[in-house]
Amino acid sequence: MCHLRSIHVDIRTETAWVQCGATLGELFSAIAEKSPTHAFPAGVCPTYGNLMRKHGLSVDNVVDARLVDARGEILDRESMGEDLFWAIRGGGPSFGVVLAYRVKWQHFAPAAHVDLFVRVLVEVVKKTSRRPRNLVHLKRKSDYVQRPIDRPGLEAIWRKMMEVEVVKMAFNPYGGRMSEIAAEATPFPHRAGNLWKIQYQVNWDEGGAEAERRHVALCREMYDYMTPYVSRNPRASFLNYKDLDLGVNGGGGGAAAAEGYGRSYFKGNFDRLVKIKSKVDPHNLFRHEQSVPTYLCKPKL
Repeated sequence: MCHLRSIHVDIRTETAWVQCGATLGELFSAIAEKSPTHAFPAGVCPTYGNLMRKHGLSVDNVVDARLVDARGEILDRESMGEDLFWAIRGGGPSFGVVLAYRVKWQHFAPAAHVDLFVRVLVEVVKKTSRRPRNLVHLKRKSDYVQRPIDRPGLEAIWRKMMEVEVVKMAFNPYGGRMSEIAAEATPFPHRAGNLWKIQYQVNWDEGGAEAERRHVALCREMYDYMTPYVSRNPRASFLNYKDLDLGVNGGGGGAAAAEGYGRSYFKGNFDRLVKIKSKVDPHNLFRHEQSVPTYLCKPKL
């Protein structure tokens, strides 16, 4: 995909065709060359950014796409149909290979606004000096907070962080435009009712199975401790922080084997994704350990 990097910006329609190998920096630069007052809501990570409370996620601003399906055909929004177009805007890589997206720009203000994005990163500091690090190993988990955490709760969480030491927690605020978009508008369901998304971060440099076991166990310990403070039934998770602790499909077992991670990532949208997957990729060509399954996936021979 690294060779598919062209970007075509259309001032008149306020949209851009962006091939999927293009970096965010290239997209931002291409937009800036055409307009000083437009932007795209990404940047904290590839699919969401500091404008999310004002304009939502990247998938909320996709108006067309070019996709290679399981038959090897290249489709656009019209030829793929609205169900498949819905699925590829947040449903993961289970439905085909996206070659390019057509995205719409957003105007941005020159000063702070009520929809200001604030990201809080909480970590235990054990050193008085910092140096660049090369991250060799990492583990990520995620949660959603739907009720305010009171001061005693926050203090208890901090004490637990002091105990485990190596786990960082990033709190990303939701609300604003995120709450105005219906949960079923795209496969991404985490909309109204969510105050924060939490990312649990553990990074380590040393090699070996014991170091991995220790750091992953501490991340899981912090995650388990947070159970009373986060969403439930299901305990929701963010798709792009892939967490194999939620389950894997193992290449077979159909939709039932994927219920754990499927409900955590997609909630009620999981059923529609399985239905679309079964229609457009019945032989499960586009699969991985947490892909959207068909109704009757067969184990890989």
